Amino acid sequence: MSKTNTYRLSRNTKSTIAIILIAIFAVSIIAIPAATARTPPIEIATYAMMAVSPNPVGVGQPTYISMWVGMPLPDAYPHNTIRRSGYTLTITAPDNTVTTQKWDTIQDTTGIQFYSFVPNQVGTYTLKFDYAGQTYIWNRANTPTISAASALYENDTYLPSSRTITLTVQEEPLPAPVTSYPLPTEYWTRPIEAQNTDWWGISSNWLGQPYIDERVQPYGTAPNSPHIMWSKPLDAGGIVGGLYGDTEGEGFYMGGSYDWRWMDSLIINGVLYYNLPLGNAGTGGGYVGVDLRTGEEIWRNDKMGYSGSGVGLPTFGYLHSVDSANQHGVIPTGILFTSNFAQGFDAMTGKWVYNATGVPNGAAIVGPNGEVLRYVYDFRTNTLAQWNSSRMWDWGWTSEGGKTPAYGITLNGAISYQAKQSTYDWNVTLPNLGPGTWSVANLGLQTWANPAVSLDNVLLMMQTDPPVAFLGGWTSANITAISLKPASRGTILWTKSYTSAGNNVQRILQTWDPEAGVFVTADRETLQYNGYSLADGSKLWGPTTNPSTDYEWFSTGGGGSGLAITAYGNMYQAGWGGILSAWDIKTGQLKWSYGNGGPGNSTFDVQQPWGYRPIWISAVADGKLYLMSNEHSPNTPLYKDALLRCVDASTGEEIWTIMGWGSGRYGPAPNAAIVADGYLAFANMYDMKVYVIGKGPSAMTVEAPAYATKLGDSIVIRGTVTDIAAGTKQAEQAARFPNGVPAVSDESMGAWMEYVYMQKPRPTDATGVAVTISVVDANGNYREIGTVTSDADGFYSLDWQPDIEGKYTAYASFGGSESYWPSHAVTAFTVDPAAATPAPPQEPITSMADTYLLPGLIAIIIAIAIVGAVLALLVTRKRP
Repeated sequence: MSKTNTYRLSRNTKSTIAIILIAIFAVSIIAIPAATARTPPIEIATYAMMAVSPNPVGVGQPTYISMWVGMPLPDAYPHNTIRRSGYTLTITAPDNTVTTQKWDTIQDTTGIQFYSFVPNQVGTYTLKFDYAGQTYIWNRANTPTISAASALYENDTYLPSSRTITLTVQEEPLPAPVTSYPLPTEYWTRPIEAQNTDWWGISSNWLGQPYIDERVQPYGTAPNSPHIMWSKPLDAGGIVGGLYGDTEGEGFYMGGSYDWRWMDSLIINGVLYYNLPLGNAGTGGGYVGVDLRTGEEIWRNDKMGYSGSGVGLPTFGYLHSVDSANQHGVIPTGILFTSNFAQGFDAMTGKWVYNATGVPNGAAIVGPNGEVLRYVYDFRTNTLAQWNSSRMWDWGWTSEGGKTPAYGITLNGAISYQAKQSTYDWNVTLPNLGPGTWSVANLGLQTWANPAVSLDNVLLMMQTDPPVAFLGGWTSANITAISLKPASRGTILWTKSYTSAGNNVQRILQTWDPEAGVFVTADRETLQYNGYSLADGSKLWGPTTNPSTDYEWFSTGGGGSGLAITAYGNMYQAGWGGILSAWDIKTGQLKWSYGNGGPGNSTFDVQQPWGYRPIWISAVADGKLYLMSNEHSPNTPLYKDALLRCVDASTGEEIWTIMGWGSGRYGPAPNAAIVADGYLAFANMYDMKVYVIGKGPSAMTVEAPAYATKLGDSIVIRGTVTDIAAGTKQAEQAARFPNGVPAVSDESMGAWMEYVYMQKPRPTDATGVAVTISVVDANGNYREIGTVTSDADGFYSLDWQPDIEGKYTAYASFGGSESYWPSHAVTAFTVDPAAATPAPPQEPITSMADTYLLPGLIAIIIAIAIVGAVLALLVTRKRP
């Protein structure tokens, strides 16, 4: 049997065909004069058309069939029902097996029908497309938007037509199509080239609420090392200098109680956005967009958030995906919205583009195309409605040539969207919920936490006694689960009454996991949790006790700090008690705890009164938890050695730490660490600087002897490995490290970055990175000749004795780490032949005369001389 299925052609191909047909159709309409209906109706010849690609194709490979009938029907637009009908495709295989596919109505306004077919036989297939013909039935009565020119076609008949083509199927498969280019192996930046499809998995944005659910970044990568990319002052911070009052080391106020810095920071398309403080206030100093990787300022708006300017402060980002007849993709360049959509600003320039009024309040989640969905419950009418932010714009064809939404307009004007039903997807009347006040349930008592709403699945409503307040929880509660599934939307699934654990123990709705089908309550005084079924409200597990200290009482009960975070099938809880714990949310089993163990698993510190230092889950991303410490209103000087911590979400193992005091008074608030594109951004209250952490670029140098060496001599190949992130070019770092900031190992990175950027002592035990030295010799052979480790100055060297003569090309390569992308450098040297060995001196040839006669004569002469001397002596003695 042949494998067949209806398919959706690529957006580019489909859009191109549709645009061509619409353009042709638009020209034909202009040429038709206005007239009354034709009498009698006419018959219109049609031309069935079909294309198949690829052709030929390999057996078992898909081929794509496109079918249409000349020009589109007059006035066929997305907002009406004017459509082609009666298409039949008949495919006859080489063995005469017949496959038939029919379409009663063609949904595409251009009349194009697409089909995917996978042949299973080698040979020639016959494809026949039949158009049955139809009568144009549309008029001004049943289609009010139809033009007068198009109304002329009423009762006209479009005649049948057909088209037959062949498809050749071969044994040899066609090359596989390119689906994406490889993931990056070097330092990369935005924009991401459109053909790199698979890069979606390593990239991401941080749009704030409601897009970031419980501080969880669902996409992209996150840093595995505390390597700093750059730092930038946010406000006056750190030590003031001199003596103020009787406090030695008095510091600038860091806004920790109610004047928070770093509120609602966002990341969109590789740009980091944040507001600036003004004086004692956390806002009012304007708003900036800077390059996430370099810190370079892209734009600044001093009026944003400044009192009296009339220009609001962005609180969330908006990227909306549109798939309409004329637009496919996310509307550039993203929008920065103030609270409740009041004002919208272009993310690339900061320019104002939208106003909106009357947007209803409600529990907000994110829809499938990036739209914000709000669930609006009206207790007076007992109705529940889904408001859709994307319906504020007309995404269809406009007089601007399809460029929607139009820029520079004020949406809605004086009309309230609350009264404009077109901005709602649906509205249902709920069955009687019973007396009292009901509301959509919130999780963890936090105003910034997402509500208990799961798209097209389930919604929890809640009625408590007493009502959930700023501090404390409920002693009893009624919870109702309402179906949001399209087939049963508005149906009450179950209603149950829940009491506290007794003895004046207060309980809160802590968290949930709709995929696991569990919601969890927390008992404040006993630090215990219970899990319940979303299917029927029954108890699944518990109580299970939090192994933290009693300080966790503050976390569970109030101040908006009682949020437990659910991710990866686990429930994570941390807070004032200083212990991070993970439970399996389905079973309630405690899997691990962090902070109450030994080295590498401890938050205990003797220099502050908490014992275990408070820790908060600032962000969850890429299988990791990022923790920060802060508190409500700390004294100055601040406690020492607060850390930003990275912990494995599966095991609780500490991956890395670096010094940093978190912003705000409660860590998981919207002014904590944010993660996108593999980078983490946070504001460090120790020095009031913005820091971005992530994998950065590196650079290498390599040198070899500049003169020829002799074969048999050793040479030294040497060079440096440096960190070239943008922060190393900042004025302070460039002055302190004129030869560049050395690259160091991942294990040394935390203390090294504190030395480079945070004025801490230079580590004495820092180690460098592994460098591989390779050569291509005079014979063209490539080989590795050694691996060395650079030192804390970034310097490396290798002693090596070349083994053949000629020219060598030498490569020094750093393969990269969790902190740095790879880099390499190249040089060359020459080896000359070894010097010639001097020949030994040649012995003279000795003759027979020299050997025998000459020594004899010499001996005779000597003997005569001796005899002469003796005779002379005797004669002398005989004289008187």
